[in-house]
Amino acid sequence: MMAKNNFSITKNKLTNGLDFILNQDKSKGYVTVNVWYHVGSKNEKHGMTGFAHLFEHLMFEGSSNCNSNWFSIVEPISIKPNGINGSTNTDRTNYWENISPNYLERVLFMESDRMGHLTEALNENKLQKEKKIVIQERKQSYENSPYGDSEEYLQNLVFPNPHPYNWQTIGLEKDINNAKLNEAIDFHKKFYIPSNASLCISGNFNIDQTTKWIDQYFSDIKSNSKSINKTPNYSKLIKTEHHEIIGNSPATLPKIIIRWPTKSSNFSSSESAMDIIGMILGDGIGSRLQKKLITESQLVQDIYVGHYSQELAGEFEISATLTEEKNFDNVYNKILSEITLLSETNVNENEISIAKNKFRLSINRQIEKSGGFGGIADTLNYINIFGENPSDINEILNDFNNVTQENITKSAKSLVDSPHISLYYKIKK
Repeated sequence: MMAKNNFSITKNKLTNGLDFILNQDKSKGYVTVNVWYHVGSKNEKHGMTGFAHLFEHLMFEGSSNCNSNWFSIVEPISIKPNGINGSTNTDRTNYWENISPNYLERVLFMESDRMGHLTEALNENKLQKEKKIVIQERKQSYENSPYGDSEEYLQNLVFPNPHPYNWQTIGLEKDINNAKLNEAIDFHKKFYIPSNASLCISGNFNIDQTTKWIDQYFSDIKSNSKSINKTPNYSKLIKTEHHEIIGNSPATLPKIIIRWPTKSSNFSSSESAMDIIGMILGDGIGSRLQKKLITESQLVQDIYVGHYSQELAGEFEISATLTEEKNFDNVYNKILSEITLLSETNVNENEISIAKNKFRLSINRQIEKSGGFGGIADTLNYINIFGENPSDINEILNDFNNVTQENITKSAKSLVDSPHISLYYKIKK
């Protein structure tokens, strides 16, 4: 078992509500600036889908006192590769820069400027440019990607309307096209405010000087006392449904996708057990479904099993690329029988131990780095936004270490007893 983490973490709050978290590590040769805004596609509405992701793009297009494309300014001073990026999901939007400590003040000023003064530089030309880029990204990721058209189809079924996870984060093309400048400005004023944000600095920096810069550049940004609702909102899927589609993507082999909406949201009591079930069933050549469906029967070419926790609810997926279309029912039944077996019998302790070791290795590789997706700064903001205390990063493995056979059996039974969506994705002849 790997040793407990011992990161030095301090959390402070400005009078306007901005949380800022400091994690100093002088052994690093760089410093990362990581900002999370507690807004994602769940904060949209029908007719305005894709707005959170579109706004992620607009945030890189310049603000009042720094009216240039961010990549042109930050990439030359960033630690390569991948020194600057951002992303959007259902629940949050994040931005980060990995830079030399010499440039920390400059980047903090830039982050404060786009938090407080982006809309002063936002215009119709920028909006139209990013709308075209996002629509092209949508085509590449969904319409022109193998099985990409299945995602939109499934999301609508797994989380029936009016659930806020009813649509894909990237949104509908017609909604992106219809986005108006005044709507974009209103979106920024509502969600891109200090009280709805979390700023984390991790790596090689001076704590006292950085604290002064944060106060200097961020404290005057206007905000409001935004109340964040973290109450779970589970899917209203009532019964299991079986669907078939003939795909329009470039896929060449049939695929089965089975997806359960779960109650395993971020930091829920069942989250860790669900993750371990995913590993036992599908992670690696020794996993149960890999052996049953690939090694022993050659019914499928590949298989994916995973649980995805979100702020309001979770999703558990098993998908497999089939060797032949006639095997749909056979593969579906074998998958469900394996989950039923997990729910009825004790799991071998060796399987649990292997799964836990894999997870420990994955987490520890992530938090070896300060910056980037899943690094220390990103994880601290994740805990701060969705949990309570960023210092819990030092206990991040506890829940997984404490998962028992009973937890796994109980969570597997919840899958057996819960409705799900199965999709047979067929190839156009």
